[in-house]
Amino acid sequence: MAEKVVVYGSGCKRCQQLKANAEKAVAEKGLGVKVDYVTDMGEVAAKGFMAMPVLEIDGKAVVSGNVPEAAEISTLL
Repeated sequence: MAEKVVVYGSGCKRCQQLKANAEKAVAEKGLGVKVDYVTDMGEVAAKGFMAMPVLEIDGKAVVSGNVPEAAEISTLL
């Protein structure tokens, strides 16, 4: 069970969609975890992410450069 979920991105439409899909997946699983959204490019660069958006679950990047549906994210949680 995921304890920390973070979306990294520039704030674009795709990044916001990934956040929305992640929130939906978290809610459907009843995890009660807040999905954080980081748009600070300095923090993104410090993590070494090259393709955005990025979905990180418990400190591990599990999605990079695409926007999976909530059902797919749910399988990653």
